[in-house]
Amino acid sequence: MVGLLHSDAVIRNVTVSTELDPLLPLVRGDRIQLQQVALNLMLNAFEAMNERANGERGVLIRTGRKDDQILAAVADIGHGIAAGEAEKIFKPFYTSKPQGLGMGLSICRSIINSHHGRLWVENNPDCGATFYFSLPAPAQDLISKQG
Repeated sequence: MVGLLHSDAVIRNVTVSTELDPLLPLVRGDRIQLQQVALNLMLNAFEAMNERANGERGVLIRTGRKDDQILAAVADIGHGIAAGEAEKIFKPFYTSKPQGLGMGLSICRSIINSHHGRLWVENNPDCGATFYFSLPAPAQDLISKQG
């Protein structure tokens, strides 16, 4: 998705950085649906920084592993999530955007839930927010780690 959104990032003056764990196993799931989640989270991150000056817009995408979960994170340096809205933003038709439909994050959460994962958001300590999602590591990978 980073490659697909490269031109959009350039147009918006957003620097996209990655910290991807090269040793992660492949997860089971619908590739198109999971790409839709990544696309939505990245575009939301881009939009969250519209008010920042050019040269100050950055998104960091990280992947890793914690226990039996594969984790992905999309962090921005935008305005963050208003107090009390961390769960509301995942509800259908809830939006903070003037032209938004309020369906993107709701659909993303449904996709991740259908893959037996979890999607959540946390404000960053300094500025912006990080959206995280976790997916179960493949069962055969867990067996080989234990054996």
